[in-house]
Amino acid sequence: MLNSYKKPLLLALLTASLAACSDKAASPAPTLADATAPKTVAAIKQEVVRAALPKADKSTPAASYLELTSGNQLMYSYLSLAAMPIDYAKIAGVVSSDYARSSDEFHKNDLLKVLQPKIDAAVDQAGAQRYVRLKIDNPVNKYDFEQKGFPLDSSLWESGSTRYFFDNPAYKLSFSNGDGFRYLNVPAEDAARNIEGLRSKYQALQLVVYAFAQDADISQNLVRAEIVKVELIDKKGNVLASQ
Repeated sequence: MLNSYKKPLLLALLTASLAACSDKAASPAPTLADATAPKTVAAIKQEVVRAALPKADKSTPAASYLELTSGNQLMYSYLSLAAMPIDYAKIAGVVSSDYARSSDEFHKNDLLKVLQPKIDAAVDQAGAQRYVRLKIDNPVNKYDFEQKGFPLDSSLWESGSTRYFFDNPAYKLSFSNGDGFRYLNVPAEDAARNIEGLRSKYQALQLVVYAFAQDADISQNLVRAEIVKVELIDKKGNVLASQ
């Protein structure tokens, strides 16, 4: 009588155990290596690439930084860094509306003879002037008490983000060390209160980004640059915070 009760109980336990084993076999738990290996490899690769890039001279005075206001400037910087043969007809079509509109090949050829040395000079100048600065409007979000700073525009630090100018959007700018500029650190409470007051009242604020053009990514028409420092300024040009 005792055995007749044991058998169904043992069969039930065995069935449940086999079902559990079957589930584990069908859906194995991810290992630590599986979860972290791709990210680790990507991070290592990024660090290797970053380490190989030329570095800015941090002692370069602010007056030596050329302000970027045009996509054509980025284009010339890209051409200087890419160090590849220049497609003069393509560039002429960008910088000369007369060349771009003309359908007379002799006229275009005459124009190209005039434009080519100008293009060469602009590329050479960009190669010699690798310290640049640009202004970003309304660059800060609300004050973060935990970070003791203001979150900065994501185009500085977000992976894959780029900036461009509307007059020539084909050439873009990205920052190799943007992860160090996710926040504008303002630990002094008085300064932070002042900035937050201006921000919350939608007062005009700009971030001046000082950068050094390091190399060109020919797959994306991209200039990669190192951020040297940033300054937050008000509408009168007063520096409210720097990093």
